[in-house]
Formats: sequence, structure tokens, C-alpha cells
Amino acid sequence: MSVLFEPVTIGSLTLNNRIIRSATYYALADRNGYVGEESVALMRTLAGGGPGLIVTGYAFVHESGQVVPDMNGIQTDEHIPGYQEMTRAVHEKNGLVVLQIVHGGSAAYAASFFDNDYLAVSVLDDMPRYRKQAREMTGEDIEKIIISFGEAGRRAREAGFDGVQIHGAHGYLVSQFLSPATNHRDDRWGGSLENRMRFVLEVVRAVKNRAGDDFPVMIKLGCRDFLEDEPGLAIEEGAEVAAALEREGVSAVEISNGLPFEHTIPTGINTPEKEAYYFPEARVVRDKTSVPLWLVGGMRSLSVMESVVESGVADCVSLCRPFIREPHLVRRWKEGDTRPADCISCGGCFHYTGKGGHRIACRILERRRSRKE
Repeated sequence: MSVLFEPVTIGSLTLNNRIIRSATYYALADRNGYVGEESVALMRTLAGGGPGLIVTGYAFVHESGQVVPDMNGIQTDEHIPGYQEMTRAVHEKNGLVVLQIVHGGSAAYAASFFDNDYLAVSVLDDMPRYRKQAREMTGEDIEKIIISFGEAGRRAREAGFDGVQIHGAHGYLVSQFLSPATNHRDDRWGGSLENRMRFVLEVVRAVKNRAGDDFPVMIKLGCRDFLEDEPGLAIEEGAEVAAALEREGVSAVEISNGLPFEHTIPTGINTPEKEAYYFPEARVVRDKTSVPLWLVGGMRSLSVMESVVESGVADCVSLCRPFIREPHLVRRWKEGDTRPADCISCGGCFHYTGKGGHRIACRILERRRSRKE
């Protein structure tokens, strides 16, 4: 049996395989972040496909952190019933699901004042608040958002999720605090790495305080910036952050990038050599930690994923775009069809709706369906 189909323990959870469905924005919520049957159906389908764990698309913890108008929200207790339907659907398929929680940062708040060319700020004609220039957060703002993360964790537990994943990558608010390129503060929240990581550590503490210490808290960590013209977060610093998060009781760290956002969606991954592109970064983090690590980044071939896990650098691999094309991919592999994922990494997953939002679907499959019709 492939090492990928061996069980693994993540906090209090036992996953029946090591393939994670990594989070992606899927544009199915309404403008206040409420999820409906489409979101439930997507999670049900993914659970039936057999990944060891599903991470939902990101959910904003406070209205100031909503990045786009059709992303998930978890900012009020009124959101809980919709998510209860979602978790029930996944559990009926014997799946596990965690809620990814985030503050987008660039929608209203920034860690400090800076040239925000580094951030993807949505500008939508019919959503005036998305045109706001991000302002530097006050101490009161920071404490309010930390509390909001804690409350989001509580709501996730009440909704039946098996844990939460904090989005600490891709230039969102946690990344902004961690990176010296975007955090120019001279108070206890900026300057040294100890100060820059204070925000994410306080977020973890707040979630554990409100959701319970036994509730698994994971993080997608931008452990390195890939900026060309300004020093950003170095991988050695990212590894120190991961080690500090482990000491706080984080159950798993998913290795990803911080800034710029554009680095998160490379195209043209058509050979095994282009897969697992964050493996060098994961190796540095592994040397500083023993917490379970997930490696995301261009995973397409079973042989590459097996080598990642067998190396000991990562305990799990996580995939996103391949599941948009093939939601039953893990089941296909487990049943013996071990061809690489059909995803060709074209970047054609997002379709602008013309109504202030997007729809997520594989462009190749969409074209095939339109030809048949």
C-alpha cells in the first residue's frame, strides 16, 4: 500500500490517508458570507472523493476582513446553522472537515502603513467598501480582530467542524504582521521577529481559549516571502514562527508563501520536476519543528507525493486545483488508477461572473460541456 494511504494523527484527529484537500475560495456564499446548498453540495462531493481531510474555502472572522463579496463568513452566530448542514454532509460521507478562518487585511486594515502594491485589493464598482485604502491598525483594532478570531473558532466548533485552519499566508493580515516588508510598526506588534509574530500567536491563543484546548487548530503559514525588490520574511524566520506555533499547541502547519499573492498560483506544472515547489522551504521548517507538516504546491503525481512523505520532510501533502477538476481524485488513485491528476495547471479555475464576484470551475471541463450542449 502507498504511504499516502496510511493513517496519520493530527491533534485529536486520525486521518485515514495523508492527502489533504487544501483550501480554495469557491465563491458560493452570499454577500454576508452565508453558505447555502451549493456550498454543502460541494463539500459532500469532496468528502465522497476520499481525501483524508477537507479544508473549506476561507471564511472572514470580521466584516472588515471580507476580501470579496461571495466568500464564506463566520463573523456572527447566525452563520452557524448553514455550516452545521455542511459538516453534517461531510460526516455522513465519513469525512473530516476543518474551517479556514481569515482576516483579509487589505479590505480595510493593514498591519502598518506601506505601499500596498504587494496586496491584491479588490476594487468592485458595486461594493464601495472594497475600494477603501487600508489604514494602519490601532492597538484597539488589533485586540478586536484577535477576539474575532477566537469567536470564529468557537462558532466553528459549535457548527460541528473537526478543527480550524488559520490562514496565515498569501499577504492576508497574518502575513502582513509577519513580513518586515509590510509591518513597519514601532510598537509591541512590529520590529523584531518576536514582535511581528505576536499577532498570530495571540490569535492561536484566542481560538484555543474560546473553542477549547482540545479543538485542533492548524495554520496555513506563509513561511517565506518571494519579493524581488525588498527584503521580506526569510525562510529562517518562517521556521522560527512555525516552532513558536508548535509550542502554542498548533496541530499542523501547511507550508506556503507569504508575499506576493501572485506567487500562490504558478501555471504550467507539466513535469514531476516542477511539482512540490515549496519542498526546500519545508525542509528548513522541518529542521526546526516536529509538528505535522503539510506540503502544498503543484502536487500532481503519486510518485512525487510519495517521495515527499517518505523523505520525512512532510507528513501529508495538500492539493487544491486538482480537486476542482477531479473531486474524486483520491478515490481514483486508491482504486488503482494512478495516472497523475488531470489538472494541467492552466490557471483557468476562476471565472468572473460580471456581478461583483467569481465562480470557480475547471475551464477545460466547462468548454467540453458547452461543446456537448
